[in-house]
Amino acid sequence: MGKVTGLEDIHHVPPKVNQMYEAVMQLLEEGADVADIRVSTITERAGIGKGTAYEYFDTKEEIVACAIVYHIQRLFSWLEETLEAQRDFRAQVTFLLDTVEQKNRCKEGFLRFVHMMTSNSGFDRMVREKMNEEAFAPYLPANIFGKILGQGVERGELRKDLPMDYMIHCVFSHLLTYMLAMASRDCFHMRETAIRPLVYQGILDELCVRGGE
Repeated sequence: MGKVTGLEDIHHVPPKVNQMYEAVMQLLEEGADVADIRVSTITERAGIGKGTAYEYFDTKEEIVACAIVYHIQRLFSWLEETLEAQRDFRAQVTFLLDTVEQKNRCKEGFLRFVHMMTSNSGFDRMVREKMNEEAFAPYLPANIFGKILGQGVERGELRKDLPMDYMIHCVFSHLLTYMLAMASRDCFHMRETAIRPLVYQGILDELCVRGGE
């Protein structure tokens, strides 16, 4: 196999590349800065030789960028599959809030995605360039949430008069509110347990067909 782009089918990533991806994510979750990570650190953590890394990638930045893109692909692929398995929109919202509350890795992945969409650093621009490729389109959160919300409209649960982009932003903004409440719990008197039902009801009040409570 030649050089890796980070946009390969998530089910067909070479094992050694997957090991490097996992090593990168472990390092980032431990608080390592991209600028400080070395190729040798990645390969040592992955349990492979340093030369192997250059069989698949040209630079350290490519390894890290591809690892992040792969992680986001896996996260949102899992999220789409699990959301579609819920019985209705209310169950989907409950699942999203449960996920934010229980799965730190999912929460961190979502926040990392939001950060990279707004940062102007050269590395984040590299990640965004990969996300702008056609191969990444099925994993874009806007497309996944748009699909889920569209199904809710078709079922008659959600309003038809709202632009889809607004509906997506509505869900994202409420989820971010809950994430921030959990991340800054020591800064405010109101606990996240009291904020959660307000976030839940806020999404339903904005998006659901009235009288469908």
